[in-house]
Amino acid sequence: MALRPVVITGLGVICAIGRDPVEFWARLTSGESGITPISDGAYAAFDARFAGQVPTEWITDQLPEGDADLDRTAQLALVAARQAVHGAGLEPEAVDGDRFGIVLGKCQATPDAEGRYQPMHRTGDVVAGRLGARGPRILVSTACAAGGNAVGLARDKILTGEADVVLAGGVDPLLFGTYAGFAGLQALSTGPCRPYSTSDGLNLGEGAAFLVVEPLDRVLARGGTPLAEVAGYGLSADAYHATAPDPTGRGGVSAMRRAFADAGITADDVSYVSGHGTGTPANDSMEIKVMRTVFGERAGQVPTSSIKSFLGHTLGAAGAVEAVASVLALRNRTAPPTIGFDEAPEAENGAEVENGVAGADAARQTEPGPPALDFVPNTARSLPIDTVVSNNYAFGGNNVALVLTTPRGEREYEELPTVPVVISGLGPVSGLGFGVADLAEAIATGRQAAGRVPSLAGRTFAPRSLWRHMNDLSRLAIAASRLAWEDAALKLPRAAMEDIGVIFATAAGSVESTGGFDESVAANPNKPSVLSFSNVVLNATGGAVCQTLGLRGPTTTICNGGASASIALDCAVETIRSGKADVVLVVAADETAEPEPAEPGTTPYARDHAGTIPGSGAVAFVVESAAHCRERGGRAYAEILATRHAAGGVADGDGELIRRSLDGLSVADVGLIVGAGSGGSADAEEATVLFDAVPGGLLTSPVGQTGDCQAASGAMNLAVAAMAVRDGVAPALVGLAAPRVGGTDRYVTKPETAGEVTAALALTAAPGSVRGTVLLGKP
Repeated sequence: MALRPVVITGLGVICAIGRDPVEFWARLTSGESGITPISDGAYAAFDARFAGQVPTEWITDQLPEGDADLDRTAQLALVAARQAVHGAGLEPEAVDGDRFGIVLGKCQATPDAEGRYQPMHRTGDVVAGRLGARGPRILVSTACAAGGNAVGLARDKILTGEADVVLAGGVDPLLFGTYAGFAGLQALSTGPCRPYSTSDGLNLGEGAAFLVVEPLDRVLARGGTPLAEVAGYGLSADAYHATAPDPTGRGGVSAMRRAFADAGITADDVSYVSGHGTGTPANDSMEIKVMRTVFGERAGQVPTSSIKSFLGHTLGAAGAVEAVASVLALRNRTAPPTIGFDEAPEAENGAEVENGVAGADAARQTEPGPPALDFVPNTARSLPIDTVVSNNYAFGGNNVALVLTTPRGEREYEELPTVPVVISGLGPVSGLGFGVADLAEAIATGRQAAGRVPSLAGRTFAPRSLWRHMNDLSRLAIAASRLAWEDAALKLPRAAMEDIGVIFATAAGSVESTGGFDESVAANPNKPSVLSFSNVVLNATGGAVCQTLGLRGPTTTICNGGASASIALDCAVETIRSGKADVVLVVAADETAEPEPAEPGTTPYARDHAGTIPGSGAVAFVVESAAHCRERGGRAYAEILATRHAAGGVADGDGELIRRSLDGLSVADVGLIVGAGSGGSADAEEATVLFDAVPGGLLTSPVGQTGDCQAASGAMNLAVAAMAVRDGVAPALVGLAAPRVGGTDRYVTKPETAGEVTAALALTAAPGSVRGTVLLGKP
């Protein structure tokens, strides 16, 4: 199936070797590293003190005065984003803001200008707000694979027709705590790193990069210039370890082969590989196995280089920075080198060096054995390049391979097929209990447990060897996943498990691990809690789910606050529509550090309730193609008829975002609305808009019974809406006597009030950022 060609038209980058793409490429081809000793005295605590740092004046010189008060992460991102938009020749008035999206990759929770943690999606909100982008907005946090992952998701948004232009990129600053964590893992080199040869550790770096992604036909129509084509991408899960890559390279191989299939190419078509090449023994040796497995006897003939010895490992930005380098490699038909490559005599002849890394280029191999690889040592090389694969691997076991080619010209194409997709299994875990039966009982009786932390005492949902090392959030997510899997009655052969997708949704990840790690660094930066550090990355919980259930299909992590679950569901549907998986497990989890409240619950939409009770929970659901569910004899709860998201800023108002998220939806048959009301004053605006737009729907919200569990609450809304469609029950608003808006007859006041539900709406909310709406119907 030939899909609509999607191309890159603009580039932006700022990192240790350049403040823009021109300077960046000049340094890459000259072989001049930007890794230097860290001047900040705080880092004197560590033995390793080299990093790729961005001079502050490179940032401030490119920002208008109005951006001076922004935090460093937002400033880095804005510099690169504006470069990309300018480079694409996009005039603001020529782009409909509602069809201008952004997909941003980040690894770390970053501080605001006052030094406090800010929501993960905040940086994307700032960039989108400054550039007038009100279309699809996604924060992807797959650690060091996030930047490449973002480019792939941007292509998806073009193929689904949701956007005409998408800014895809990544950003991460150099943070002391993260540096301490890598030092604690003994993963840092004491000098400039040397990927693929000495491989004695990595250097951290900082920066940002963006690429403008558009459909080719639109670019040509507006007189733009396609720089490269995003031919395809592949995702996979190692399902092996929290921080170490699978030493067999299985996950990396799967990602590359899925990318080839998506792009419609074979390994023989690849002319250059932009490697992950961190410089650690575990990564570099694994990556060599991937290359040899994928390319076989041709492995030594495919030039592969890592640019991390130029600028350090920029974590969430790395994949985007390397995608920019790959586009420039295609444009200039030149492979940037792996600098710092040790061409010592013992590494020649293709021999394996002590750490398992092959040393010299293929041309020097004289002994029989596996083909030595060509790492483009130390000097840039001109060569014919038509197809580049850019690979990234991450903590949590996330892998991504991105295929970029020279623009292949206009051609006939097919739209992404419409595939009926259903929800066939639910796994709710909250203070109300475990599984569908407990939730159904709580709905029937009106039992409240808002803010109560689900108790897993005496229960294990994973092998004890894994369970005892897990934090609470991973345990909640795994419990929810197991319950959803059992509820769906999925019995698949082992081979099929390799292709099951997992999409994790969270607003903030593990509060427990983040707090524990920060405390350990504050106490002694040379003795950080490495166990907590391995779970600080937001995709760690999704990785734990994959590892426990043995799932290795396409996987990613979405961090858009309370809207994360519906965006994750969107990604799951797109994965199925594009033929990359038949079954995807969507898991949402968040937790609170607040103590359990004295009151058992609150009443959303009630006039006399003015507070939200935070909670902890996890909800998983099995999403599969209707055909797959039918063929295996599964029983679906509901069909996913449509998903909509509207993005904006605080100035837009949440009411306006809700209205936009309902645009184009067929709501005539909607009998139930599961809203995002949480007991606060904002409930009134939501109710007003919903009653106007969906006159036949009764409104309710389960948050009064569970507490506000952020991403998990969005998923809970989807779960109870699905149960209502199949089983005709819905949570009542306990104690609702005087609503803020309308009469009580507009709300669900008894579980049976909704009656038979033909179609239901489920809402999700990241206030001031994204509002989501999902329409479910009878399967």
